[in-house]
Amino acid sequence: MYLRSIQLKNTGPIQELNLTMPFAGERPKPLVLVGRNGSGKSTLISFAVNALLGLKQQIFEDAEIDKGKVYRLRSALGIHGSTHFYFARLNFDKGVSLIEWQLDKQKELFTEPDELLAIDTSWQQIPPNETSHYALPLGELSQPHLLEKELAENSLLFFPADRFEPPDWLNLENLSSELKLPEPSRIKGRTQRRILSKNRLKPTLDWLNSIIFDIMVSEHVAMNVPIGNEGQVIAARVAIPGKGHAVFNSITTILQSVLCQKSGDIIQLGIGDRNSRIINVTVTQEGQVIRTIKDLMSLSAGESALFCMFASIVRDADLASMQFNTPEQIAGIVVIDEADLHLHLSLQYEVLPRLIALFPKIQFIISVHAPMVALGLEKTLGVDGFEIRELPAGTLITPENYSEFLTAFDVFANTKKFQEEVLSKVKATELPALLLEGKTDASLITSAWEKLNPGKPIPFVPIPCGVEPNPDERNGGADMLRRCFEFLSIVTDRTVVAVFDNDRIGNEQFNGIAHKAFDIGENQSHKHHKQKPMHALLLPIPPGRELFVSQAKLTNRYLAIEHFFSDEVLQANGLKGDTVIADSKVFEIDATNNAKVAFAEKAKSFEAAEFKNFALLFDRITDIQSKGQG
Repeated sequence: MYLRSIQLKNTGPIQELNLTMPFAGERPKPLVLVGRNGSGKSTLISFAVNALLGLKQQIFEDAEIDKGKVYRLRSALGIHGSTHFYFARLNFDKGVSLIEWQLDKQKELFTEPDELLAIDTSWQQIPPNETSHYALPLGELSQPHLLEKELAENSLLFFPADRFEPPDWLNLENLSSELKLPEPSRIKGRTQRRILSKNRLKPTLDWLNSIIFDIMVSEHVAMNVPIGNEGQVIAARVAIPGKGHAVFNSITTILQSVLCQKSGDIIQLGIGDRNSRIINVTVTQEGQVIRTIKDLMSLSAGESALFCMFASIVRDADLASMQFNTPEQIAGIVVIDEADLHLHLSLQYEVLPRLIALFPKIQFIISVHAPMVALGLEKTLGVDGFEIRELPAGTLITPENYSEFLTAFDVFANTKKFQEEVLSKVKATELPALLLEGKTDASLITSAWEKLNPGKPIPFVPIPCGVEPNPDERNGGADMLRRCFEFLSIVTDRTVVAVFDNDRIGNEQFNGIAHKAFDIGENQSHKHHKQKPMHALLLPIPPGRELFVSQAKLTNRYLAIEHFFSDEVLQANGLKGDTVIADSKVFEIDATNNAKVAFAEKAKSFEAAEFKNFALLFDRITDIQSKGQG
């Protein structure tokens, strides 16, 4: 059974919404609800959950909500703006519907009832003196045994925003309670299955223990197994896979999706002795153990959330005695409010979409704030494999709307990787690290030292900043330089000097260096760490370039490292750009057509005299180090 359409009018922040649920043939596509806080995501979800709980009430006396009561309260406070009513209709398969009306006065006081009747004929069913109406027509499932059969064949679950587990280190009595294996209910009208899913890790692990017990007792047989070629036999217990194996393998698949980094990683579940029955996990990669989890109760908050949600689907299917061998055979409706809560970016982008893909027959309705979930679903399911609706209007949008976040994620991931590379270079030598904005800066610095100090080893390691995997393509700029410099100031005590161009962007990033950790040094062009030998410098101003660095305006600063060369050399090599200040000789460096890269390569053959201004920088670095500042 699936939800087919949602019609909402004047419900909270949603003024008008008519939504046909997405399908690929008869297979449901995940529906992702996005929007600002207060846009109506939880409002829409509450109507869907109200319907699911209402269906369960028809059959089971121990449903989460008492019979005759509702999960979602109807109140005039939920009416949109200055309108006088709200209406909701959700249509499911086989003629099942949820219908709700809420009025701000008695029905008989409405002066234009025909307009409301045009919205839905259920208007007629509201008594004249009533202000609200709730109906759950069951259509083809009006016979109790048919509805009970439908519920038994579908997982109906709701994971609210407050679904999370207490940490395993919290001294709660229930965390040290004795193992109680779940007993299947045998009383008509009662069920262990729950639609509302909160704090499910311990009952899920208790259930998993019982599955393992069933496998060992019921799905193994004793037999004599022949060995060798001489008719010898040994007594052994041989697995006869049944339902327990199917459930266990499904849980293993979910754990592998949550815990493994690569598709080839292998997980192995273990179980403690009879005094504890603690389930542990070992993850191996290419034969090497890369992670050991001594107790599944100690999963991180994000891992625990994902494992609980998707293991609960398998658990619910098992409790319902559904017949399945893999997760892809389980059908139903699963609603998750704020699915991205407690999830790291990689869990949002990679793991959550991968878990959703394991259950193609489940109709997922999820709300999220993080665009990484939508981008991950596009990567995993394809652009047509799911649907995103932006509330309150329910506008259909595509993951392309989030393309800037994908770029940001790539930069984040690559930045982290590059920072680790920089750190390894810094630790690999006792020499100070000279952090620079780009690869051409590093090349020019190296050439300048060799020309000005022939035969003398360079006393520092020039490291260009940038996020590209190939160092020859790195051109990170001042922003990347600041990030790497601040990162190193946290993770190492080695000597580091960061050199920023003395232009507008360089000054902005230089001034943005963490104020709590750094002080102004000898002048406004120098910052030093309060406790470590780490320094940030703006390029010193060579003679004749004073106008390139305005002391009055940050926006009128243009000095780049190429300005250390003469105008004639820059002109001859295509780097002298247009004049940027009227009636002056101030010009920017022309970085088009990869000119800076070609210039840095050609500079290796320049005479030493062309590098004379670099002595200012080298002297500045030497002076700072000799004084032991920082």
